[in-house]
Amino acid sequence: MKKQLFVWLFASLFLLAVPAAQTFASDDEVEITLLEVSGFLPGDDPFSTPDQEGDTPPRPNDFRATITGSTLEISSGMHDARVIVRNSSNVQVLDRQFVGGTIEQLPLAGLYSLEIQSGSLTLVGAFEAQ
Repeated sequence: MKKQLFVWLFASLFLLAVPAAQTFASDDEVEITLLEVSGFLPGDDPFSTPDQEGDTPPRPNDFRATITGSTLEISSGMHDARVIVRNSSNVQVLDRQFVGGTIEQLPLAGLYSLEIQSGSLTLVGAFEAQ
């Protein structure tokens, strides 16, 4: 009798957990591809690593941006940076200075563009918030 009760309880909890797991699965972290914007001169090597270049100004690989649902997370190593986010109507929804990283909640689901500025480096990307 106790075993049947345990099995019933376990099955009930499992059935309750499945919809929650599916909800969290839709909020998987998505890497935002960042591209360097450069003028007439070639930019930094986008495939460089901090170990290869020593202690120099910000490099593209120093930065990482992800979106999880409507939460935007940006890391910049220890560099100071500025992030600008615009919605699909080109309306600026975020303009923030930060050092090392920032986590921001976007107001609405939709398509956004991202610009990260640090020193003479400018990175851009596009993403969808849920």
